[in-house]
Amino acid sequence: MSTGTRRGRLALAGLELLLYLFWAGCDVVLGLGFGSGGWQASGAVFGLLVGTIVLIRYRPDARRQPIAAVAFGLSALGSVLGWITGGLPFISLTEMFALAVITVATVRIAPVRVVVVTAAVSLVVIVGMPLMRVPTNDSEVFASLTTVGWAGTMVVATALRELWMRRSAQLAQTRNDERLELARELHDTVAHHVTAIVVAAQAGVVVAGSRPEEAGRALESIERAGAEALDGMRRMVGVLRSGPDGGADRAPGHGLDDIDDLVGRFDPTRTRARLEISPEVRTATFGPAVAATAFRVVREALTNVHRHAPGATAVSVGLHLQAGRLVTVVHNDGIGTDNPLRDPGGFGLAGMRERVEALGGSLHAGPDGPGRWIVVAEVPAGGGR
Repeated sequence: MSTGTRRGRLALAGLELLLYLFWAGCDVVLGLGFGSGGWQASGAVFGLLVGTIVLIRYRPDARRQPIAAVAFGLSALGSVLGWITGGLPFISLTEMFALAVITVATVRIAPVRVVVVTAAVSLVVIVGMPLMRVPTNDSEVFASLTTVGWAGTMVVATALRELWMRRSAQLAQTRNDERLELARELHDTVAHHVTAIVVAAQAGVVVAGSRPEEAGRALESIERAGAEALDGMRRMVGVLRSGPDGGADRAPGHGLDDIDDLVGRFDPTRTRARLEISPEVRTATFGPAVAATAFRVVREALTNVHRHAPGATAVSVGLHLQAGRLVTVVHNDGIGTDNPLRDPGGFGLAGMRERVEALGGSLHAGPDGPGRWIVVAEVPAGGGR
């Protein structure tokens, strides 16, 4: 999990905790107004306990379904105890809010069967709370209100689930398109090497009779081209393994030589954008897939700067070789603008991450100090040759 994502989760957890404290205060005030402050204070504490359980879902390794089961079970236990003791005169707004939150969080991304079970359990627990905890003459009114609250919770959960499903479908399509594009590039690379093998074999046949000493060089060329073709084919199969074939038109290929023009189009005056390509990168030979990936990463990063940080005063693009890996870095200050990488799960970056990881590399996008943002892609320099 990136630093930006971790901070975002902590901020959401803090906001949710503040809301629990707010509703706990409402519980106490409500109890004082109805002359049952002692019971309402107990209800506030109980509600905060349920809310604390719900907050556990922000842990990186937490699973929503077991947390929901514990929260609903604890609330149901409180209702049963209230029924056994003849009714506890409190309804905890904190508790109901926590149950609504865990219902929405679970329904939003759970499988359909879990959604049905969660909806049914939340209905029984939330609506059953006033029926079992408060005196009979008031329970029906409270039950009607909690039913309306439960219905509103399910409407919100269903709407968020629909948005999540659409976004998931778009992300899947983006990743699939990136796999197909990379597979086409690798396919062209393999076809190139196979052609070289055929040419070298034909040359070996010609010289074998008259100049046998040169046949060895032809065999070496065949061996080298065959090894590179097999490596490229393995990468292509790895990319296609998790994505179906498609018939999209192939986009024109780009390489490292096109990055200078790309930066020039981004900043024609070259007053705020700087390109630094190390000498070893300029003299090295990279596979088409590696070069195209570096170009695509730079293009996506500069597009994000254009879109989310048009007022950035300093943008730097760098390509370096480190420990046999081509490292592409795009950095901008973003002063006075929105974070150009505020959505680390955006479709463009998701596609870039799919492409980079398919070549055995890694992609990082996130903050690099106050008001500064960075994209770093590392790809094995020999990948996709």
